[in-house]
Amino acid sequence: MDYIKGLRDRTVFIVGSKKNAGKTTFLNYALNRLRGGAPLGALSVGVDGEALDQVFGSPKPQVRAERGDLLLCAESALKGADLHYEILNVYPFTTAIGRPVLLRALRPGRAEISGPENNEQLAEILADMRRHGAGTVFVDGAVDRITQVAAGGKAAFVYVARVEPENLDSSAAAIKLVWSAASVPLCRAGEKLPEPVFIVEGALTPGRVPGKEVKRGTLVLEDLTKIFLSWPQWQELKARFELRFAAKPDLAAFVVNLANVSRQDFEKKLGIPALAERIIYNPYAVIR
Repeated sequence: MDYIKGLRDRTVFIVGSKKNAGKTTFLNYALNRLRGGAPLGALSVGVDGEALDQVFGSPKPQVRAERGDLLLCAESALKGADLHYEILNVYPFTTAIGRPVLLRALRPGRAEISGPENNEQLAEILADMRRHGAGTVFVDGAVDRITQVAAGGKAAFVYVARVEPENLDSSAAAIKLVWSAASVPLCRAGEKLPEPVFIVEGALTPGRVPGKEVKRGTLVLEDLTKIFLSWPQWQELKARFELRFAAKPDLAAFVVNLANVSRQDFEKKLGIPALAERIIYNPYAVIR
């Protein structure tokens, strides 16, 4: 199955296991794969596309725009942009790097994309992109922004991980947890749930799990970004309770960037063939 084509006309959150996992590289890959239909949109939570990472100072992949792409950039990034564009909107709210500007690329170039400071602003910008014709919109690095937009029914997310020998075990465990959590159904209005029903608002940590004297019931969680459990803790939770989410975007695919780890070794560590089928490996290998 071509999971990239399945992203068309959706709001796609690109979330990652850590800083510099390869999210922006995947963004360029996905933009390239989906061109040819409705205009594409791209924005970030933070700043993406700058030449050097603002935290680590390491080189970063730039966002490559083509004619017709809709991009959200900060005012401060436009002066030196390698991009010819028209401005569609300048938003009244400000960020640490200036007001967000929605623009349309008029010819190919490179851009530094950025984003708003809260979910209300994000929702406004996404709606504005749609009004200007955007089909698929990518939100880079938005692990804490999923919940509100997920309620719209067309949100999906891609989980990006960089796997190295030193984090092989932890990366595999994190991916298995995301995979398992993505299968938890939404809580439907009027649904009869096994009692007792526990509603967990905010983060689900080990200290907020009902004690082991509670052997059955239902836990209703906000969304999968609020889960802060280890893989064994999550397995134990699923064995005891029915689980539901209040909001949930669709898991589109995993992107795994392998560094000095073979695909065979990684999939052996996962131990779940159906999960391995949802992985896109090393998309940077085909980026030019």
